[in-house]
Amino acid sequence: MAKHSIAYKKTAGNEGGWNHVKGDNGGETYKGIARNYHPKWEGWKLVDKAKPLKHNQIIKNDELDKLVVSFYKKNFWDVIGGDQIEDQLTADTLYDFGVNSGHGRSIQNIQEVLGLPKTGKITKELLSAINNPEKYL
Repeated sequence: MAKHSIAYKKTAGNEGGWNHVKGDNGGETYKGIARNYHPKWEGWKLVDKAKPLKHNQIIKNDELDKLVVSFYKKNFWDVIGGDQIEDQLTADTLYDFGVNSGHGRSIQNIQEVLGLPKTGKITKELLSAINNPEKYL
């Protein structure tokens, strides 16, 4: 079975540190977590304590690191059923695309490839198709 720790490492490398780019609808971000979209994320308390921060700065804090990993696992990995996907590369791709484009769109794309209805939701049938694509392609 695929592992979140592997997928996370690949995706996290693209998310950077702290940013607040003018014109970004997400507003302030830390490691890709947008404050405007996730204002109740517990990590913001630790980010705020570390201010002032420089563009792309990484905060050295184990508790914050755990909150970031937990956020991505809960909001992206678990949503795609990552622990139930057998092929790591498939899980990595579905996860990364979900982080960057939304998990609904990521799921719809794999449903389309497999010829299944595009609901944007993970089901037992979809997980079976992901794990046995030769039956659907």
